[in-house]
Amino acid sequence: MPTDAIHYLAGREDVLLEELKEIVRIPSQSGTPDSYPDVRRAAEWCSARMKRAGLENVAILETGLHPILYGDWLHAPEAPTVLIYAHYDVQPATPLDLWESPPFEPEVRDGRLYGRGSADDKSGIVTTIAAVEALIATGGPGVNVKFIFEGEEEIGSPSFEASLEKERKRFACDLVLSADGGQWSADQPCVILGLRGMCVGEIHVQGPRGDQHSGLHGGALMNPLEALARILAAVRRPDGKIAIEGFYDEVVDPTPADRAAIARVPFDEKAFPGELGVPESAGEPGFTILERSWIRPTFEVNGIWGGHTGPGPKTIIPSAAHAKFSCRLVANQNPDRIFEQIVAHVGRNAPGGVVAKVTREEVGATPYSIAASHPANRIVSEVLAEVFGKAPYEIRTGGSIPVVPIFKRILGAPTVFTGSGTNDSNLHAPNEFVYVRNIHRGTRVLAKVLPRLARLPRAG
Repeated sequence: MPTDAIHYLAGREDVLLEELKEIVRIPSQSGTPDSYPDVRRAAEWCSARMKRAGLENVAILETGLHPILYGDWLHAPEAPTVLIYAHYDVQPATPLDLWESPPFEPEVRDGRLYGRGSADDKSGIVTTIAAVEALIATGGPGVNVKFIFEGEEEIGSPSFEASLEKERKRFACDLVLSADGGQWSADQPCVILGLRGMCVGEIHVQGPRGDQHSGLHGGALMNPLEALARILAAVRRPDGKIAIEGFYDEVVDPTPADRAAIARVPFDEKAFPGELGVPESAGEPGFTILERSWIRPTFEVNGIWGGHTGPGPKTIIPSAAHAKFSCRLVANQNPDRIFEQIVAHVGRNAPGGVVAKVTREEVGATPYSIAASHPANRIVSEVLAEVFGKAPYEIRTGGSIPVVPIFKRILGAPTVFTGSGTNDSNLHAPNEFVYVRNIHRGTRVLAKVLPRLARLPRAG
């Protein structure tokens, strides 16, 4: 049956490429109000395509903003159920002048399909539907399959958790297969074993009730900008380790096997600073750059503002100063606990003469990890090796995908990853692209993985 599905897909490669072009033409920018009708249009495209593929019970489920798509094929009563995830929304395409071809007019050049969303994540939409269609047409996937496509991933999935909670029975499964992953490079596959979590907020320092003359009051008032600088400087020790009390208490240190797996991934530490235009790297001592980026927590200042920033002098003591920060978190760090520690840190380090407070943004995520030895990861690894002709790297990613820990909490299901995009795909940037050969590899991977997932035990 999988062999038949592979033959089926081989005869439809041109069709698949045209379908990807169709959905890329829809400017489904979920964070741009003018594009909201296009987000809806993309959802309707997905719904129609799922029905043509032979999926049943296809539904557009309304949320607080953009809809969630559902469809299923549930004809394997003794087999586990796999929930396939992808998202049909995209990042804004600006700045438009940096695109070599219009972002929503997909174009193939040098074996690459260019267009906003081509890699992230509309290739995930078309490859998953096509793979399941091929399996249905040639005897069935061998497992029960459900789909969940969302339209808010690029804005932090604000409606997702409540919607999944409400529909937990509909989406119940044994395993989540996310097509929002990717491969290491054009011809090197990878298996994603972990995502960092996130805590995001702002620090606000309030001084005098209005800007004050620096000649009349300088030396008599604490300058809020200086106070903010002191608070931020106290976040990190000179050696690069984060100095917030309790910040590392819940961190799970990497095992020797974890570090060995990361060390097998080729990475030129000496070239890294020059590639980014800096004289040297920085960060927590005792760890490689990949380890710092994948399995260690961070605190980053994302922006600072306050006082006079226009041309020419303005000799004032500003009334307030502000900073945005974000933390990337690792297992078993809890975003709520980390926020409490940051609040306490600001309170301890704010000098007298100002009032400092910390606010939290709704954007955030819990860290996620899954063992390389998990049976589903072993299946994905063996299929990737077959399709790409080489063993996949075992990697973590420094970024966060909020829906993955939500799946674990609400459905009790772990997530494994596939995807067609690569590290050089210009995700979220001008000239986003996906390698055409990896679109077709992606469908073959899914068509081979799903039947083998029938080996998995069913949940409780």
